[in-house]
Amino acid sequence: MTTVARLSKGTFKKCDMHVHSSSCYSRSYDEESFLSQVLNSDLDVLAVTDHNNIDVELLGRLRSDTNANGKTLIGGVEINIKLKPSTIAMYHLTLGNGRKGDYFHAIVWFDMGKAAEMAGIIKNLFIDAILSDPSSPDGLTAESLSLLPSKAFSKQTEGIAIYLEDFQEKASALQHFFIPHENKDRSLSQYLPNSSQANLDYKDRLFYYSHAMAVEGGEKSRKHISKGLAHELNTTVAALLFSDAKALDEIGSKFTWIDFDGDLESLLLAISDPESRIRTSDQFPALPQTNTAGFLKSVSFDVIHNDGSRHTSTLPFVPGYNGIVGSRGSGKTLLASLLAGKGLDTYSKFVDADSVKFTTYGGTPSTDHPQCRYLGQGELECIFRDGKYEEIPFLNERISPLKQSAESESKKAKKRINDVIELEKKLLLAFNTKYSSGSIHMDHLDSEVPSGISIAMPSRPDKEILKINQAKTDLGEMLESLEAASKTSASISFKNTYPEDKELFASLETEARSIEGELSKLKRKTTRLFTLLEDIDSDWFENREQLITEFFSTAREYNSESDSTALTQYREKTREVAAFFDDLTELRFSLEWLNSEARSAYEKMHSPIKPVELKDDKDSIVITLAYSEETTFDDKFGELLNSQSSRDSQTLVEAFLHEYDSDEMHARFNGTKFRGMSKQSLKEHYERFFAQLNNAVAESDRLKTGITVNGKQVDDMSPGTKAQALLKLFLNDEVIEGKSMYIVLDQPEDNLDVATIKDFLIDRLKKLKFDIQLFVVSHSAPVIVNGDARNVIVCENDDDNFSYAHGAMNDVAIKQKIADVLDGGERYLKMRLNKYNFQVGDER
Repeated sequence: MTTVARLSKGTFKKCDMHVHSSSCYSRSYDEESFLSQVLNSDLDVLAVTDHNNIDVELLGRLRSDTNANGKTLIGGVEINIKLKPSTIAMYHLTLGNGRKGDYFHAIVWFDMGKAAEMAGIIKNLFIDAILSDPSSPDGLTAESLSLLPSKAFSKQTEGIAIYLEDFQEKASALQHFFIPHENKDRSLSQYLPNSSQANLDYKDRLFYYSHAMAVEGGEKSRKHISKGLAHELNTTVAALLFSDAKALDEIGSKFTWIDFDGDLESLLLAISDPESRIRTSDQFPALPQTNTAGFLKSVSFDVIHNDGSRHTSTLPFVPGYNGIVGSRGSGKTLLASLLAGKGLDTYSKFVDADSVKFTTYGGTPSTDHPQCRYLGQGELECIFRDGKYEEIPFLNERISPLKQSAESESKKAKKRINDVIELEKKLLLAFNTKYSSGSIHMDHLDSEVPSGISIAMPSRPDKEILKINQAKTDLGEMLESLEAASKTSASISFKNTYPEDKELFASLETEARSIEGELSKLKRKTTRLFTLLEDIDSDWFENREQLITEFFSTAREYNSESDSTALTQYREKTREVAAFFDDLTELRFSLEWLNSEARSAYEKMHSPIKPVELKDDKDSIVITLAYSEETTFDDKFGELLNSQSSRDSQTLVEAFLHEYDSDEMHARFNGTKFRGMSKQSLKEHYERFFAQLNNAVAESDRLKTGITVNGKQVDDMSPGTKAQALLKLFLNDEVIEGKSMYIVLDQPEDNLDVATIKDFLIDRLKKLKFDIQLFVVSHSAPVIVNGDARNVIVCENDDDNFSYAHGAMNDVAIKQKIADVLDGGERYLKMRLNKYNFQVGDER
């Protein structure tokens, strides 16, 4: 993506701030080629960092050209630097072995307006170092060195180093950055190796107290300096990566994305929070701000004054984090409502709603409101007080379809219960109709079984002729097999070729012929038996078959005529009793199964869908949808029956068994619910029972949403924890998926404790701002300052006349407003900015 096509204002800039020009002795390209390469690159910001020399004239020419091309030039130089022996002795430092212990490389950045002054400081320090170096050629003077062309002077400094202490003293009046090399040649940690604890302590102090510093060498460079930087200061010490190009086409091949305005003041602000403002190309080759093609660029609206006059206010925004501050009643919530498109009618006295125009990036002013998410002041408290979780967009997107599904499934379950209850009723009524005369008793079994003489009937034997036929079939198959075996045997022959094999082969031939003869004999015997079976006359067996048939016929007739009428009745009665108890048992099992179905359907009706688990960053969120109901199906079923009974479907069967004892039958039911029915029939009792059961199970409360976060019910959390959990849900990862252009938060810190603001809200805002535009109204300095608002809008109210100012946090007027209106504003500004020599109210 070219510089023209890529948004760079108000967001990350592509920076290669370690580039050597044609004036550096270590580079062989000419000035024209160098200028052409730089100006045609897609870099937004570059710094020329020649070795130990600053070519002020070249920088002047380059600055004019870069400004014309929409690029920014920052002054720079790469210097050879070392520590004085007194410093080394004072801190017990150990230098690296060999040439590594001579010096290290560091980049120095400075304001282009101070280029000539910094060039003088650098040149004078190196002239002194050259003249004091014993290896320098004779005849060199300060005057002769100062007259050398830039490239020649740079060459003269090769292998020469200046003292860090002298540089700090001479350059202390000039605002500058000091960036040591790391994770590359001539690094600080080669000069002061990590094997010495004294070295580690010194480097930690150097970076901790000198905050206008960073390291150059990529993300891994911090860990090379010291363990302290790697594990403790990794979020406060910036790690940068630049090309240090040896050839022209390498310029910009390695770079750092820096979210700043291209000047040293805002660079200081960026380096004060590298976690939020700096990304290196080894980890982020593409622009870290992902929403630059779709964000709200500005909004304009007419502000109405007390005297009726108007003025149009236009507020520009950045694609990342826009903070909105102001004293109470200054119009912060008015601006939030305007951005959210909600509740602006409340402020019709101050703002003309019809005049509001939104301009998205690349678009034209329009009254159409971009899609956004809005969390109004105090809304979190209302959400968890009223349980209206659907008002959290993330949850609403999940809950709405889940509700539809739950209601549909609950309706299906309710129909299933009705069908099951109706089937239970029909079964009982059908059983009652079938046995309308009551139970079938089995008292006849108390009497002796009537006697009846009968002939035992043996099993009828198979017919003999069938055995003959089967044998013929088997022998036929056997003959076929013997025929094949005989042919095979005849083909086996042994004739010797050599005399020594004669006896062996003669013996084998004898055995083969013996087998052939045996097979022939077996074949003849088999054929003879088959012929005999063929000659057997089937009529031989007919007399016996006729006698057997006659026997079975006579026995059946005799047994039929000898059964007594009493025995027949006894057996019929037994069959009736058996059928009754079969039906009764089947009824019991059927009712029990139907009750289990109704029980499952009732549970399904009240908990119609399974809990849904969602993952959000590191949190587990579980959504449940259920109808509040404390009683079970068994409770509702049992409430209609006598409390002394089993209170289940078997009690209804017992009622049938006592049908003709109306008191006993009626006693099986709840006397209160069946009052006035003691003389009614069993059928009417059944009708009343199932009608009341239908009404009881149909009652249900509204569908209730339950939310758990990391295993804890939101409803059971303390107010602070609950607010944190709901805010997590509101600011979940899905907000960056493109459905909303931006998020508006009106004082989200309400109901949050300090730890939650620090550990969650600020970190969450800093993470989200890379992918979605944020507008945050806040009274909290940590939310604005530590949260790293890229653009701060200050709201003011002078006797109900609203006005708005905007700018970066390092802007003089904005700093003062933050100090004036935010709770703890000045303290938090000092904590972040004073370490970079900012002062509230300063003129720089």
